[in-house]
Amino acid sequence: MIITNFKSLAKNSLREKALLIAEAGYEAINIEKTIKNRISLKDNILEIRHFEKEKPHQVDLKNFKRVFIVGIGKGSALASVSLAKILGRKLSGGIALDVNRPIINNQRLITYVGTHPLPSEQNIKATKEIIKLAKGLNKNDLLITFICGGGSALACVSEKELKNSILATRELTKDSANITELNTVRKHLSEFKGGGLAKMAFPANVVSLIISDVCGNELSSVASGPTVFDKTTKKDVEKVLKKYLSNLASQSVLTRSMRETPKNEKYFKRVKNILFICNQDAVMAMVEKAEKLGFAVKIHSLALEGEAKTVFSSIIEKIKPREVIIAAGETTVALTNDKRLMTNDKLGKGGRNQEAVLGVISNQQSIISNNIVIISFASDAHDNTEAAGAIGDSLVLEKAEKLKLNFEEFLENHDSFNFFKKTGDLIYAKQQCFNVADLMLVLNSPKE
Repeated sequence: MIITNFKSLAKNSLREKALLIAEAGYEAINIEKTIKNRISLKDNILEIRHFEKEKPHQVDLKNFKRVFIVGIGKGSALASVSLAKILGRKLSGGIALDVNRPIINNQRLITYVGTHPLPSEQNIKATKEIIKLAKGLNKNDLLITFICGGGSALACVSEKELKNSILATRELTKDSANITELNTVRKHLSEFKGGGLAKMAFPANVVSLIISDVCGNELSSVASGPTVFDKTTKKDVEKVLKKYLSNLASQSVLTRSMRETPKNEKYFKRVKNILFICNQDAVMAMVEKAEKLGFAVKIHSLALEGEAKTVFSSIIEKIKPREVIIAAGETTVALTNDKRLMTNDKLGKGGRNQEAVLGVISNQQSIISNNIVIISFASDAHDNTEAAGAIGDSLVLEKAEKLKLNFEEFLENHDSFNFFKKTGDLIYAKQQCFNVADLMLVLNSPKE
């Protein structure tokens, strides 16, 4: 089981079924299993089967003198380690920058641990090593990359980018800018993002395996698209900054720091960008499991966005008996108080998945009957806390009433983690799955 506290959460049949559906989603994006099932090497032909289900992409390794791996983002280190096992002696070297360090038995592969959601000096050190590797490639080399969510924060080239990236992230996220808008800004603060890595690796051949954590699977937005041609310009950045930044001083600082992303198409002619995994892989596995359990299933959205605490409202009002509604996407939590944002000790603890569940059981208490179960969880098992998400139903309401917990107070303080910690309804999971943003489900079943 990837959900580590499955048994303690499965207090009744409905909860167990909902958790089994969530578990199926996790299993579908298990990093080691996915790499093993989708990538193979036989007679020097590296075959990559990917999300689009079209003809597998094949690479003849005999055409290259050296083969390297670069992993960037959450889950990229374990993915790199798994691919290194397949390549064996064919691998010349590699670097992965992640938030975790898996066990490695390959001296050719080096992993670095960086910080997220805000970059740090650790990130700069590791990114410089990746740049050194990329700039040392030539036309006879092959670079295989894993580009994963979280890479926008993890990849950071300089002190200047570090400072400006932190400023942009804090200013934009507090006003609920979506990930595409935020990454539009971050691309233009960096020489690495927005196709920068492709330029650095030129004239080497690049096969970039992209694990999408963004709504709509826009490849140039995943980790701010280090290997993807960027269509945005500095004018697009200015629009984002004017839309969200009321602080003119911060707006001015970021505007002056902008640089244009590489626009010469020659840097991308030897690059093959592949959508390797996305939330649909997890969602379809959840659909299949729900149907096997006897439910009618609807997919509400694969690109769900909006304020976390209200995002479930339209779903739960439409659900019918013996039905499961599944969604995926990335919600936002608006933080409107500058002082709280700058001093995390004054903020509550939680993530958007926990807040989404807390919001719906708080605002829709009359609908949350004995027949309804809601789950929202982070695919990488880290919902801005050590918890992956939360489960909500009438049992939570009963426990909250006994403990005299004030829903509105916890919501106002964005303290969903401590709310569900008190009721015992946090979901914990092993961090061994690809980051494809958030997965959600609502289950409605007659009483059993």
